[in-house]
Amino acid sequence: MRQLILAALLATAGMPAFAATAKAPAKQAVQLEVKVRDLSPLFLDFYKVASAPVVQAPAAPATPAADGKQAAVPAAPAVPVESEGDRRWRLFKKIYNVSAHEDDAATRAALEAAWPRYAAALPQINAGFDGIAAEPAEAIDALSAQYFLDKPFSVRWITYVGAFEGRVWSQEADGIVNVNLPLEVDAKTRALPLHRILSKVMQDKNAHFGSQPRNLAELLISEGVQAHVLRSTVPGHKVETYLNLNAEQLAQASSNRKATISTIITKLGDGSAATMGSYAGEQLAQTRYVGWLLVDYLVKKQKARYADLIRQKPADLVKASTKALAVINAGK
Repeated sequence: MRQLILAALLATAGMPAFAATAKAPAKQAVQLEVKVRDLSPLFLDFYKVASAPVVQAPAAPATPAADGKQAAVPAAPAVPVESEGDRRWRLFKKIYNVSAHEDDAATRAALEAAWPRYAAALPQINAGFDGIAAEPAEAIDALSAQYFLDKPFSVRWITYVGAFEGRVWSQEADGIVNVNLPLEVDAKTRALPLHRILSKVMQDKNAHFGSQPRNLAELLISEGVQAHVLRSTVPGHKVETYLNLNAEQLAQASSNRKATISTIITKLGDGSAATMGSYAGEQLAQTRYVGWLLVDYLVKKQKARYADLIRQKPADLVKASTKALAVINAGK
């Protein structure tokens, strides 16, 4: 187990709503428990065995009859040998069996496609977690400066070797957030998904609404803050990338902006299952786009901080969001 004390900015209680003169919160220590599970040795064991040449046992020759006193023994056929792919898959399942995919068919196809590329990636795979340790530490520092952590939490970095998908994912168990980081790809490939996951975790742990926004205004703020925090900690990407949308989804949301905002304004205080389910489901692209515009306005025009926005009382957030979206919709 590895532990560290993270010097994080703490949000003050009862923050005034988006006040431009809000005092910077005090700097205090928040305990962040960090654990590591490095699966690279398992992969290297698998790779070594699977890469070794296979020696095929020769066929046994026939034994001739001796002086006609016994029958000749026929030749024994060679023992059938697995195909390279079959052998590799059998060893993968037996020794490693870690994948970014959910089913065997996709895992095997990915393994076959990735196999010729592993040799070039062996140096970074051999380095294991220690080779990328600075990345998650820097991500935590950058994100905590945006969210002003005031609650301790535990995270476990699980470093694994995938098939060059670059997938980072997380799951929480027993109070520990497990974040899976691929070793075979470069730091740039890991950066955005790592920050996206940690941003969501930190917001869930510190927002007044936790992981479940209580009304549409909080859902907009949740999505908008996460996207803007990503832009501040991993710059250089397109807006749709931060919003986790494709270009077509963003263009469609933008083209319907006025009508969408007009409808949303009437529902900001609505926390019904129907409304929340719709805007977190089939209308998620609109939610993310409008959330992006709303947070951008509140930060630029009202000098709000991301940490302020996720800690507001629901009624205050609805009121401020209503005014801000009306101004946004009145613009071009």
